[in-house]
Amino acid sequence: MASTSGSGKSATQYDVFLSFRGPDTRNNFTDVLYGTMVRQGIVAYRDSEELHAGDRIDDLLRAVGNSKICIPVFSRGYASSPWCLRELARMMELYESTGKPEILPIFFDVSASDVKLKTELYVKDLDKYEQRAGGDSKERWEAALRKAGQIVGWEVQGKP
Repeated sequence: MASTSGSGKSATQYDVFLSFRGPDTRNNFTDVLYGTMVRQGIVAYRDSEELHAGDRIDDLLRAVGNSKICIPVFSRGYASSPWCLRELARMMELYESTGKPEILPIFFDVSASDVKLKTELYVKDLDKYEQRAGGDSKERWEAALRKAGQIVGWEVQGKP
């Protein structure tokens, strides 16, 4: 199930969709960001910890399309998650075709250069997908990362 503020499952429109890799940021940065938004009355979507591989990615992709703003929280392990990459590809496809949703990236312990694939950080994860997901998915995800890395965002250092 998705975790949302506001009217829960009946909500068809979100102010913000958060895309993040749970093990990297769920219990720290993303929880604080999500909680702050909810307290300010922002209707936010984030996946729940109960969402597993057997659940439908369609629900996540639909939520992306029903959001005004998407915030990908790029972390060190973001590209190791096919779910995150699918969400990002959907964000970028919608943005290029309709100009919406607005995309506001956060670079959490990574740089825009990492996301643009100018370093090895995400490249090595993407190389794993060529065989598993097929070349088309890998190319789509690479293109989405490169485009997202060009968007001005916030750099956050999570380590004390």
